[in-house]
Amino acid sequence: MNRVLGSIESGGKGPLIACVAGLHGNEQVGIEAFNRVFNKLQDHKIDFKGSLLGLAGNKKAIALNQRSIDYDLNRSWTKEKFEALKANHGLALAEDNELIELKHCLDDFFMAENPLKILIDLHATSSENGNFIVIPEDEFTHPVVKSLHQPVVVNLDRYVSGTMLSYYHKQEIVSFAFEGGLIGSPEALQLHEAGIWEILKAAGAIEAHDQPWEDHYREVLKGFNDGFPHSVKVYYRHPVEEQEDFKMKPGYANFQGINKGDHLADTIYGPLYSPMDGMIFLPLYQKEGSDGFFIVREV
Repeated sequence: MNRVLGSIESGGKGPLIACVAGLHGNEQVGIEAFNRVFNKLQDHKIDFKGSLLGLAGNKKAIALNQRSIDYDLNRSWTKEKFEALKANHGLALAEDNELIELKHCLDDFFMAENPLKILIDLHATSSENGNFIVIPEDEFTHPVVKSLHQPVVVNLDRYVSGTMLSYYHKQEIVSFAFEGGLIGSPEALQLHEAGIWEILKAAGAIEAHDQPWEDHYREVLKGFNDGFPHSVKVYYRHPVEEQEDFKMKPGYANFQGINKGDHLADTIYGPLYSPMDGMIFLPLYQKEGSDGFFIVREV
């Protein structure tokens, strides 16, 4: 597949908006969602202000429908990693070229002078109720983020290092992860498609959606957040060690209330119990991944 899913350069004043989908190769619903939006923009000749770029993340992992091959492409966006890749011209690991190519595309796109630059990292989760926004705490009230009407996790970047959103946030680009829900679900596709339309509208890139009678995306987004907290902070993370044979107990969903002492998971070292009251977040129900679960509280 091509790295570039689609692009628009209007030449006029407007935001720079980049969407990356499939940074984890088994989370592919964002690719289809972007393609749907992009095709409707083209087919209906919707007036677009600014520039839009859609990128496939980890192409090699996407082809195999797995999260990663040699390492997690969303834990590698650090100065040290790029210096190491520059020094090692061999680029021996599968994700090495993926990381370099993706960074090159984004750096070139965001090089243009513009007061509003937005990076959307489209993801899905291995557990239910996986629709939320991850953004650094100083930007969680941004109008574009608020337009999505989803729960906001405001400090996950302090617990997970080397993410793409953290890297570009430091460059004064409005950067956030948009988690659409359960991997491969039709609800995740619906949520991502509706969310991209609302982002384009809130950023001032478009004034209407695909057709006037289909201007219902705000209601779609609001329908996914019933009973969810408005915003949460992370207070605990369980890192998964490769040798511990981590197994999450079945039945846990994002933002589900838990109490101190609840049995959450099992490892070869014994059961894992919740160290505090709160809500479970990102319980791991797939073989790949270095985060077993988080515990969050509403703020």
